[in-house]
Amino acid sequence: MVLNDDVSDEIDAIHAIYPDLLTIVNNDRITIKVPQHEDFTLQISFPENYPKSEPPHLVEVGLSSKISSLYDPKYLQHLFTEVLDSVFHEGSVCIFDLLTELDGVLYDENEEERDDSEEDDISDRLESLKLDPFEGWYVSDPITDRKSTFVAFAAKADTEEEAFEKLELLRTDNKIARANHLMIAWRIKGENGVSFQDCDDDGETAAGGRMLHLITVMDAWNVIVAVGRWFGGGHIGPDRFKHINSTTREVILKGKFAEVTSSSHGKKNSK
Repeated sequence: MVLNDDVSDEIDAIHAIYPDLLTIVNNDRITIKVPQHEDFTLQISFPENYPKSEPPHLVEVGLSSKISSLYDPKYLQHLFTEVLDSVFHEGSVCIFDLLTELDGVLYDENEEERDDSEEDDISDRLESLKLDPFEGWYVSDPITDRKSTFVAFAAKADTEEEAFEKLELLRTDNKIARANHLMIAWRIKGENGVSFQDCDDDGETAAGGRMLHLITVMDAWNVIVAVGRWFGGGHIGPDRFKHINSTTREVILKGKFAEVTSSSHGKKNSK
């Protein structure tokens, strides 16, 4: 089966973010190690009607020899399939969302793997281990163009302090840390009518200002938006701003920080 453009773009995007974890088995099947939990390997196939009307199929969950005695593969396949079904929405690719959700699931599962001899040391770090970098963040679909990948994240924040705390937690994720640029913009209505808004290009000149302009036009408030760019080696010129704006707009709407209006540039672009 020849993969449609949506699936091909999705695989390219995931490969750009996790180049060492994804393997293409054949023209409709991949294997991928769960990021940050590489002892778990998923084998996924793509039916002809994905993503239009049918989700991907989780063919098999593989375990490394290190943890093979700790888990029941049939239970994991049932659990991970439930997660896959929960993140799939007709018409939208979902593998990136699946990997994000599994990261949260496996944080809880891995609590059972702790060795008793290490309990005193781990207890001091227990609270930080429970933190999910993506908690409270809405995530756009990735866009890949000439090997550069763009993904936007948006979170509600009622103060600048809350916004920066969420941003710093987001930065602790390995794939976020590997981004070449993480551009941010925020708009917050504070107490007594005081408002705060600013941006940071993070080396992608003028990108943060464009993001701030867009969320201002969309009249989005009490939100911080971060757009990660993973650079694949090819220059794409001004098209990068189109992708930054597109993912920013998508994630603002996904989080319902603004309504779809003519001022927010009409219909969402489809991939």
